[in-house]
Amino acid sequence: MSEKALINGWSDAAGVRIRQARAGDLPAMAELVPLAGVRIEDVLREAVTADIAGAALRSGLRGGAGAFHRHLAEQFARHFDDPLQAYLHAALVLVAEHRDRGIVGTLIAYPPLNVADDHLQVIPARADPTEAQRRVVMLGAIGLAKIKAVAVAETERRRGIGAALLKRCQQIYVHCGDLLLYGAMPPTPGLSAFYRCQGFDVMEARAPMDMWMVFGVHSSILPGADERFFFRRFQPGSVHRGG
Repeated sequence: MSEKALINGWSDAAGVRIRQARAGDLPAMAELVPLAGVRIEDVLREAVTADIAGAALRSGLRGGAGAFHRHLAEQFARHFDDPLQAYLHAALVLVAEHRDRGIVGTLIAYPPLNVADDHLQVIPARADPTEAQRRVVMLGAIGLAKIKAVAVAETERRRGIGAALLKRCQQIYVHCGDLLLYGAMPPTPGLSAFYRCQGFDVMEARAPMDMWMVFGVHSSILPGADERFFFRRFQPGSVHRGG
């Protein structure tokens, strides 16, 4: 697992290389992500174009979890009034590039700022409310990532591309010290089995998920109507090995 591999890519599925997205990939990604029921937000599009997306993760791949944390701490100090800008540094945007057919799959994941915001109301402020706010927002960035989209072109499915994207996503965030990786899925037939095959636990529809592992207090988040969470928890210090 290295920064060079993230940039240049891994050969995971037949004829496909998994790598970090570049500005030139955005048009193809914009056609794919609706298959997952989402779109690419303008701020994420801008972050990919400016090579900001994933900057903290690249630091982590160079220097481990400590370097990942330091990078984000510097960004929070720089963007205290707009923490989204810091969170974008921990966004992971991957593409699956076929040697003949171009971009055939994509994955988007990032720390969910709204979850940290919700926990500002739960975690005691102690003596310094400002310091408590910084701690919560930082915990949300270094301990938690949400998979927003995994999308593969319909003609390229059942070839292991989605699994390859998820494999690299997990390896990168775990290498950087994240504790919880999760997403919310619609009631599409076969999705539960797919995520379980990739090592995720799948919850019942509409069941809440406790954020104790990340924030240190028992508090829950809820999926959307008819959605269910899938998640994978990692122990501190665990690292997935691989290219």
